[in-house]
Amino acid sequence: MAAIGFIETQGLVAAIEAADAMLKAADVRMLERTQVGSGLVTITVTGEVSAVQAAVDAAEATVKRIEGATLVSKHVIARPDEGISSIIATEPVKAAPKVEEPMETAPVEEPAEVTPIMEAQAEAPVEEAKTEETPAEEDAAEEPAASVARHSISQMKKMKVASLRQIARSLTGLSMTHEEIKKANKKSLIESIANAYKNIEE
Repeated sequence: MAAIGFIETQGLVAAIEAADAMLKAADVRMLERTQVGSGLVTITVTGEVSAVQAAVDAAEATVKRIEGATLVSKHVIARPDEGISSIIATEPVKAAPKVEEPMETAPVEEPAEVTPIMEAQAEAPVEEAKTEETPAEEDAAEEPAASVARHSISQMKKMKVASLRQIARSLTGLSMTHEEIKKANKKSLIESIANAYKNIEE
């Protein structure tokens, strides 16, 4: 610290103008602003001796040009002793960095834990209900075994296909195989049974 310069004014406006003039006139740094009672304000700057002297002179000229402003005192201390730091600030006061508080964010809901069972259910294909189409003759209750007694054609026409198939299976010498009996319609069954009756009579 080569030198310290002081400028004391009556009123805050004059002090602000003085500080502005000092900082613009020379390469100096502002140390502090001290405000005491009765409107007295002191501006303190530091820098090289010649720069501080030029700054104080510029501040004096500026205050004198302000109507109603009063210059109380001015002074420059060249190469001040280190002990003076216990009375005034000898280094520029640095503003504390503004710490921005972190913004509160809405809590993010964590996805629900997927269990192995849930994964298996998700991967398993949905099986559509399959309905087995059964022939009408299989759905119908099987008729009681037809008696070995012979039936006339008119009687057989009134019977169900399932009953005719039972009669056909019970007859010996029928021209139809079991597979053919299963697939035959009513008319074919009646004809085959009638022919079987004729063969039995013969």
